[in-house]
Amino acid sequence: MKRLTSLDGLRGLAALIVVVHHIMLTFPLFAEPYLVRRAANGLPELLTYTPLHLFWDGAGAVFIFFVLSGVVLTLPVLKQGRDFSWVGYYPQRLLRLYLPVWGAIILYLGWVLIIPRTGAMESAWLGITDKPVSPEALWGDATLLFGTGDLVSPLWSLQWEIAFSFLLPVFVFLGVRFARYNWILAIAAIVGIAVSSSLGNRALVYLPMFLIGVVIATWLPTIRQWHPSRGTQALLLLVAPILIISPWLIRPFESLSFLVKPFDAVTTLGATLAVIAAIVVPVFRRFLESRVMQWFGLISFSLYLVHEPVVISMAHLFGDQNLRIAGLVSVIVSIPLSWVFFKIVEIPSHKLSRKVGDFVRARTKKRPQPHAPIAPDITAHTA
Repeated sequence: MKRLTSLDGLRGLAALIVVVHHIMLTFPLFAEPYLVRRAANGLPELLTYTPLHLFWDGAGAVFIFFVLSGVVLTLPVLKQGRDFSWVGYYPQRLLRLYLPVWGAIILYLGWVLIIPRTGAMESAWLGITDKPVSPEALWGDATLLFGTGDLVSPLWSLQWEIAFSFLLPVFVFLGVRFARYNWILAIAAIVGIAVSSSLGNRALVYLPMFLIGVVIATWLPTIRQWHPSRGTQALLLLVAPILIISPWLIRPFESLSFLVKPFDAVTTLGATLAVIAAIVVPVFRRFLESRVMQWFGLISFSLYLVHEPVVISMAHLFGDQNLRIAGLVSVIVSIPLSWVFFKIVEIPSHKLSRKVGDFVRARTKKRPQPHAPIAPDITAHTA
């Protein structure tokens, strides 16, 4: 099956949105609606409670990451079927995630030493990111098994990536076992997210997003054969972003405040449609397959890991009076730094994890091991 390079571009786009998101939060007027109170009138209100919020909606971008991970991790299992080595998968996957995470923590410590976060800043977000470095916090960020240490804030999403990585056999089993009716799984996941968001159960909010990605992977042959009309394509490109930012569209209305948390489910639906649009909408697919977006897709994981300490450090370096300059410098520094991190940390980590995975597979090849779920009969989706 041909690689879906448009999904790489979508990952790069999502990473860029997260960067913009954190830069915006260094400004007190844009941090307030996230952490303190309603956005002030004028530009803050316009950029927060209208579709323009899409360009800095960090949560929606991370939801896209989760759905994409569900797709990408499931496809090799479906392709290889019973030949898929779970014994080799686990060390390869965990090293692939943890080694760059540890590199990002070391880089964070370097930034804190070079530019101490000593001065009080007006942004409420900068206030809560000023965490003291402690062994407990470092251990939390380095393990990501029972929460995080809140030193490198983007790592909050990696704890769910790791949890899903451990649970992949269960998720794939569900996707394959109910292949003919896994649209029911997708609906159940959406409903579960809405209920769990209201109850504050984060595991049952985020893990179902990966399950939706698994469902997309099992239906991928059908999705790739779908050629929607221009009207349907336009509808996808319009509806997906509106759904992604929907919680922000209802926030100004006090009478609808009880829906904000359950609307995580609506955001997830928008993220799902964005992934599908990246596959079936030619104009969007071509944009994501452009050289620029493919390059950002290539470094997206590194960019996601290293940018936030840069953004915070630049805000402290330039101060509240020069946050625009700080934001610009953050971009100028983060992008090349991500490329360097990709070259000297992520690529070697990827190579090492693959070697370890191959070694384990070779050592266990003649031994009985758990079978991967059998790939679904894709004709069931095309009948």
